[in-house]
Amino acid sequence: MVMMETNPDESRQRVYATDDRTSEREVHCGQRDANLARVPSIADIVPLTEIMTRDMTVVRADLSVRHLPDLIARHRIGCVPVVDERGRPIGMITKTDVIAHLITPQGELPRIAGEVMLPITIAVSERATIAHAASLMSAEDIHHLLVVDLDGVLTGVVSTLDIVRWLARNDGFAP
Repeated sequence: MVMMETNPDESRQRVYATDDRTSEREVHCGQRDANLARVPSIADIVPLTEIMTRDMTVVRADLSVRHLPDLIARHRIGCVPVVDERGRPIGMITKTDVIAHLITPQGELPRIAGEVMLPITIAVSERATIAHAASLMSAEDIHHLLVVDLDGVLTGVVSTLDIVRWLARNDGFAP
């Protein structure tokens, strides 16, 4: 479980992880928006499955890291979910992770994907709505969200770009 608290007088946020580690990060959304009332929209009823990507590139934790840059570049993706033998997500590797570990190494280079991945995944049920996904992505300051079925098996990925594309088609002003 990850919990966050934000001091309204500061632009920093303290993040607590389940292992009692804490870190701080910048809060990117303006504090003035925190008091605005939320207006329900069609995004509250449209299921995330309508916009998620089902054709995913996934890897296992034991994949050699030398394959990661090619996978990300060839498939033009921003993240690679890491799954176990049952297809359940166990981690996530982003373009930023690849750059940080492979292009600007700090110490010994990692050999396998499991050494590069963030060993925490943020996932939602296939029953989640676009509004729920957007809210969670904003709160967690992430650009990709995993979608799982009732057994926890990965069925899709949704990105902030998927949500922006949906908004552009459904804002009432698109041709």
